[in-house]
Amino acid sequence: MWPASMPASPMSEAALHTPAHGPGRAALLWLSLRQQWIFFVIPLLYVATTSWFLRDVPEARVASVRALVMGMITLTLPAGLVAVFLFRLAQYALVLKPTSPTRQMIRDVGGLFSKPSAIILGLPLLAAMVIFNKGMLELKPMIPFVNPFTWDLPLADLDRSLHGGSDPWVLLQPVLGHDYVTFIISVFYNLWFLALFGCFTWFGFASRPSVNRTQFFLSYMLTWWIGGGLLAVAFSSAGPVYYSGIGLAPDPFAPLMAYLNDVDLRLPILSLDTQKLLWDGYTGKTAPIGISAFPSMHNASALLFALATWRRSRGLGIAFAVYCAIILIGSVHLGWHYAVDGYAGLLLAALCWWLSGFAARWHHARGDSRKLDEGLASL
Repeated sequence: MWPASMPASPMSEAALHTPAHGPGRAALLWLSLRQQWIFFVIPLLYVATTSWFLRDVPEARVASVRALVMGMITLTLPAGLVAVFLFRLAQYALVLKPTSPTRQMIRDVGGLFSKPSAIILGLPLLAAMVIFNKGMLELKPMIPFVNPFTWDLPLADLDRSLHGGSDPWVLLQPVLGHDYVTFIISVFYNLWFLALFGCFTWFGFASRPSVNRTQFFLSYMLTWWIGGGLLAVAFSSAGPVYYSGIGLAPDPFAPLMAYLNDVDLRLPILSLDTQKLLWDGYTGKTAPIGISAFPSMHNASALLFALATWRRSRGLGIAFAVYCAIILIGSVHLGWHYAVDGYAGLLLAALCWWLSGFAARWHHARGDSRKLDEGLASL
């Protein structure tokens, strides 16, 4: 089923200042911050390990907290709301089928601005994510400066040994090597950010705390800290698209990239533009954004989306499971990743999801969790 209340817009923060009949809203916000302390643990560890990795890197840059907050307000939350509404429209069309979708959508929109519980619950998480993004965005562009790309050749060799002596992209090409198939996969791959922002908004600004919400964010943070931070540095790699660019030869991925560029002459393959943007950052033409292949965080995150949404809506969970499969195939077909990058990302996400489940259940068994739940229910 769809959540009892839709995620709240940041504009509804004004609702915090309206009179309340239950516990004071300022007191509830403070209780929400104290109860959700668990969300700050991994971000602080991420910032600490990032600082340690970058201690001797003169090129390292400090991410502006103000810019991170503005990015949340102007990009993440608006994009997340768009994604949530698209999910809702799909539910209207396929499941609920209300007699008046327009009236129902108006009621949904009204709910965004009338229920302060979502803002009270979501603001502490928003603060934790700002700290988390600081650690991630400072480290990722600097990975090759901390540890140069040295793992591409071993990862490509491992790929072949696991797939009968052939590169996985070659095995996929007879099925996927068609203009419109490649174009569609590219579109779905680029929608990953919309899926990410949608899940962040849906779970982050729920009206009530839950084990599933806590498990999702803990597993997301843990997966990115270990995979996108610690492992990304230890197994520094660029990915198939940059194989020859980092000086490896012969390049077994050159025919794949030639195919993708040929398709791009007829249909836009957006991944190629992104790949060029990342390479320009790596070579110093623009500000570095970050290149990292192992493990694939696109694949890891997609699995977490499926696991978390499955508990709320079987239909949405199945849709995200299919999407996870598309991301795995697309990461290889579009030249972003070696197949083992995806396998490692999926295994890491599954492990972090399992571990986070124990932490989430322990956390919600505490008394302050029940107090927050009761306080939000009284609003």
